[in-house]
Amino acid sequence: MGAAPVSVFKAASTSIAIGGVSQVAIFGGVQGGIIANPAAARDQGIPIPETLFYDFINPASLVESPTTFRLAPGQSIQVPPGLATNLNVNAATVGHKFSAIIIQPLVSLVSTGATFPPSGPTGLVNVIKAYLYQEYADDADLQAMFASYNSYAQQFVDWFNQINLPIYTSSLIAGTLLDWVADGLYGMLRPTLSSGLNQNLGPYNTALYNQLVWNGYKAIGADNVTVTSDDIFKRIMTWRLYRGDGQTFNPQWLKRRILRFLNGPNGTDPVIDNTYSVSVSYPSRFVIDIILPLTPNSVILQEAIQSGAVELPFQYTFNVSIASS
Repeated sequence: MGAAPVSVFKAASTSIAIGGVSQVAIFGGVQGGIIANPAAARDQGIPIPETLFYDFINPASLVESPTTFRLAPGQSIQVPPGLATNLNVNAATVGHKFSAIIIQPLVSLVSTGATFPPSGPTGLVNVIKAYLYQEYADDADLQAMFASYNSYAQQFVDWFNQINLPIYTSSLIAGTLLDWVADGLYGMLRPTLSSGLNQNLGPYNTALYNQLVWNGYKAIGADNVTVTSDDIFKRIMTWRLYRGDGQTFNPQWLKRRILRFLNGPNGTDPVIDNTYSVSVSYPSRFVIDIILPLTPNSVILQEAIQSGAVELPFQYTFNVSIASS
């Protein structure tokens, strides 16, 4: 069998952090390496070139000792293969730069055979049972009480394993439990959808004189308000939490999120083999026109975009319309 492939990596440090204080340049457990003290002052990053001290056993000092050795400007050493201890270095001037590399095996990612998401519980399946002290073991009433307690505790463990709280797309996560999961695990509150934004009266030039008390404030809500069902709330959660499209906003990113919202019941991820049914155009630099296909949830998505319930870049103004057929 051949040797494992290796590669060259940067060492733990390549400059002196504090003058006169020993520091680790190379941690033990490497297959080899090189450390070099540059010859020129400009390469060392200090006014006058100076000596670098190194020690394979103890913290490096600024003088030679039985374990500390000097590395004059322009000199280098090779790190012994299979070094088990740390290589410590020291120099008088802070910022003294040196070169240090290590030779290590390449990191290989080996599959453990596990599936994601897991098909079943990955934690505790059976409760750790409570038990009586031996001196009470012959008491039938206490034994029955502890058996009942253990059975009740097991029901809690079985319920948590069955319901799988983080998987909000499950039909078991519904109603107030969905609100609790969304807020507690994902920091999201169930929004109220409407056909437009609130009109806020109070800031200067938002209302005529004598319409409000002086320094008053009034929020006028949208005319059309839609109650957000569990199904729609889960679609809104997936819009925010889904990471499969990447982090870069572009027309394809937007189209795929739109189709996922329209066609993914309870926030599930449907197969999206094309995005031709959604139109995204840029009539100007910071304006985006969206034409949605006609589906049962198109109006709801239109309201969600207009009210800000789904996250979109704030730099753009989004005009949303629905195709007639």
